[in-house]
Amino acid sequence: MEQNKMPEKKESNRNFKKKHFKIKIINQSLNHIIIIFLFFILPISAILFVDHQSWIIIPVIIINFLKLVYTIIITYTFATIFLKFTVNIILKMFESVSKKEEKILLSKIYIGFVYAFTSAVMFWQIGIDTQNIVIFLGLAATGFAFAIREIILSYFIWFILLTKKPFKIGDYICIGEEEGLVKHIGLFYVVVSPTRHKEFYKIPNKVFLEKPIKNYGTGLFESFFDYYIKEIPGDLSDRIDKIVERTNITEGIDLKLKLDSDCDGLKLTAYYRSTFHERENIKHKLIGIILEGINILQPEHVGEEQ
Repeated sequence: MEQNKMPEKKESNRNFKKKHFKIKIINQSLNHIIIIFLFFILPISAILFVDHQSWIIIPVIIINFLKLVYTIIITYTFATIFLKFTVNIILKMFESVSKKEEKILLSKIYIGFVYAFTSAVMFWQIGIDTQNIVIFLGLAATGFAFAIREIILSYFIWFILLTKKPFKIGDYICIGEEEGLVKHIGLFYVVVSPTRHKEFYKIPNKVFLEKPIKNYGTGLFESFFDYYIKEIPGDLSDRIDKIVERTNITEGIDLKLKLDSDCDGLKLTAYYRSTFHERENIKHKLIGIILEGINILQPEHVGEEQ
């Protein structure tokens, strides 16, 4: 009974830590908003109050400007507070039907909608009519597009990656000379964890339009290695058959060995299928089995894994 309770206890502790971490992030965000409130809204409110009480005479143009800034800051402050309390609720509502990529897109759409609605309310409060709003937004969007076209391009590529799904978080992909496990699909780059070390690297989104993507998914995919040899023994065919048979029986791996050559000399190419996580382990097993079956391999001259 105690052994059964231990995993449940660990799981409950893990969930508690996750909830505590989320609450901590929300509190930090709210603290930032409070700082903005204290350093911007309160001083402006004090100046407007002093002018309203006629204690100090301030030029009308300055008062109008401060009122405009006050309206903008207070509107977006309330919108930010509203988002901090509701964005997680919205994501939980679609938790059972949405994947990671869809949740990311949904959260961005929700945040964009709230800020767009807030902007419309703000324009209405400061007395700008609909026609002027449309003209202003059109001119602003045109200038904005020319100024940050690279960012806009990254945004559209990010949107394509999330909607068309050439790959998903958790898939093993290869693009150009880079390969690895997809950890995160961001607005400007994709985080990929390679196989040869624990560090990760970031691939800019525009690369996915310039180079072909090879998606191996999360299941089995084919890999191969080149093993260079000095000379061919007379019974090479029998040795290869024994190696393939042993690999199939002892390790359950469907191995194929092919004799080939290139500018570096004679080589044996080993083909096999594995998952991303097991590829290196299976490679090491195959090296040991082949070295036992054929003693004339050159371990220092092993071809690059594909």
